[in-house]
Amino acid sequence: MAVLLLVAGCGTSVVQSQTGVSGGAKKRVLAFAGKQGPMLLQVSGEPFREGKGETAAVSAKILSGVYPEVPDGFTLNPAVAGAPQYRFRIAFDPPVSTSAEGVCSANAQKPLGYDRRGDRQSLYMVFCRQDVAIAGVVARSDRMTTLADPNYRNLLLQAAHEMFQADSNDNGSLGILEFDPVPRIKLNPLEGIF
Repeated sequence: MAVLLLVAGCGTSVVQSQTGVSGGAKKRVLAFAGKQGPMLLQVSGEPFREGKGETAAVSAKILSGVYPEVPDGFTLNPAVAGAPQYRFRIAFDPPVSTSAEGVCSANAQKPLGYDRRGDRQSLYMVFCRQDVAIAGVVARSDRMTTLADPNYRNLLLQAAHEMFQADSNDNGSLGILEFDPVPRIKLNPLEGIF
């Protein structure tokens, strides 16, 4: 209860983004990817005065050690990543209409837009396999201007812990069946993803 009051007092909220993958399945895919080596971390947006590069480096350091499924931690270098098709993407201040799939599929040709609003800050953290969103959260807090603000570490850790939690609609499903544009199953129960 004290933690909830503390979170409410600083104006922070963390909400899971629906991806169609259950909590248990999310962790199984994370474990599969984590066994391959360091997890790739990518950051978009410029939320802090230190810049995107430093934001990515500090975020990787904070997240390394959070997940036992990722024993080698996080890296910013795709050449060092164990399986670079699996990655965490952190988007700062994307438009409200942004989806987890949109964060995963953003690239140089199709960049994310940004919507900075005064005293509030949003962070969209998504675990992706290429352009497929496996797990994601949207975190909102009072605006921070520097990575030295301890509230950033707390916000990132809250987001990381919430991302792989089961929700009330958790039916144990590992696959997502899609019919548009062609039928396909995104997740393979035997090997994680194909």
